[in-house]
Amino acid sequence: MKVILTVDVPEVGSRGDHLDVSAGYARNFLLPRRFAVPATSGNLATMAEENRLSGRRQEKARQEARKVASFLGDHEIFTTLKIGAEGKAFGSVTAKELAVLLRQAGLEVDRRRIRLDVPIRRLGVFDIPIHIHSEVDTVAKLFVDRESGSKDGARAAQAQWDAAEAARLEAERVEAEARAEREREAEEAARQAIERAEARRKREQEEAEAREAAKTAAAASDAEGSDGSSD
Repeated sequence: MKVILTVDVPEVGSRGDHLDVSAGYARNFLLPRRFAVPATSGNLATMAEENRLSGRRQEKARQEARKVASFLGDHEIFTTLKIGAEGKAFGSVTAKELAVLLRQAGLEVDRRRIRLDVPIRRLGVFDIPIHIHSEVDTVAKLFVDRESGSKDGARAAQAQWDAAEAARLEAERVEAEARAEREREAEEAARQAIERAEARRKREQEEAEAREAAKTAAAASDAEGSDGSSD
């Protein structure tokens, strides 16, 4: 029986495929579940029209996604965080808040397409990946400053963060090198201690062997003396 798949069916085919299957498989599985329709001239025409309309919708979605990407490439998003006396942020910027900011800028972006895995809890400048469409990805530049602040304030905060981060990484590098040097010195000290112990053991063994040889020689000399006296 000839059928047209209306959806993707694993290990069978993709939507729109024309298949020749057994009548039992078609009547008992594909057709009742609306996974396929008989390949009649009417259904063929309907599927062709649906594919045409689907293609137009997909192309429109791609064009809209490209417009959003272009807009974000030319515009920057600004928001603020309340900062306490000790520099601690109260609240955070999440994908949900960013979606609201984009909506205020005139863009409707599903928050699930905003790749912000960890909420932002500090001041600075951030590049936020956004998966607008299956074929279109872009980045939103987000500036975060304290209340009544500005983008310049966010830039300054980011510069301070970058400097502190660079200092932290440098301190970690220096500490790692110092730790490695201490480990090398400890290994060298251990090696030298083992060598000294081995040298001492060898020396003591040689001294013991020398004493034993002396005893043997003395005993042999005494034995010879006894034999001479007997004569």
